[in-house]
Amino acid sequence: MEALQNNQLSLIEATCLALIKQGATHGYDIAKRFHPDGDIGEVFTQTNPVVYRALKSLEAAQLVKSTDALGVRKQLKFALSVTEEGGQVLHSWLNTPATHIRDLRTEFLVKLHLRELVGMKQKKFISLQRDALSQVLSHLLADPSRSAVAMWRREQARAVARFLDELAGEESHSENYGDREDSLQLSARNQLRAKVISVKHGGVLSTVKLELDPGQTMTATITREATDALALAPGTEVLGLCKATDVLVARNEQR
Repeated sequence: MEALQNNQLSLIEATCLALIKQGATHGYDIAKRFHPDGDIGEVFTQTNPVVYRALKSLEAAQLVKSTDALGVRKQLKFALSVTEEGGQVLHSWLNTPATHIRDLRTEFLVKLHLRELVGMKQKKFISLQRDALSQVLSHLLADPSRSAVAMWRREQARAVARFLDELAGEESHSENYGDREDSLQLSARNQLRAKVISVKHGGVLSTVKLELDPGQTMTATITREATDALALAPGTEVLGLCKATDVLVARNEQR
């Protein structure tokens, strides 16, 4: 109750509030959305009793109200609707990014889905989410420790950064470029599409091994800072750019 009074909704309470705002009026219909085969359950699965408790909490906090209504078989049911205060709390929640990396898998994805259902623009929200985690990601990526825990956290940070950047790129691509395949134009002629197969970090420089075609590889040596900024990790698809102004010739002299 105290959490609701402070407008700090739990994820299930906030999600229920959003579904009611979008037209779901009965508890059972809302609960079905949280089943494993429901649109919410695909990301965030909950049982019926848990959903019903969340609805009662919302009503007790006066964010939701219920009125008498008749079902299809003329049985008495309660129809749910969002109060004015509930609408304000929901709007704030939908526009607030997740504060922890662990919450991207649930809270962030649920918010993206709920926003998409009502046609809210996503680009700015994705950017806010990236900014909200930027310091945490930078801290994790800068940790030079070779312990298993530190390595795992770095890989997780790279994956999160890559996911958010790719998500933002897809959003920008769909809004600004339509069906255009490439928006980046460079003067370098040798542009090779590749996939990162390994990344080895040194003190200042990182060695990035790329696979062009099966059996064909190329290695790039770039600063570690650039590697982190590009969130390079095995599996990342990149564009390898080759620019050379000098050609070196060697000869193996025969004696």
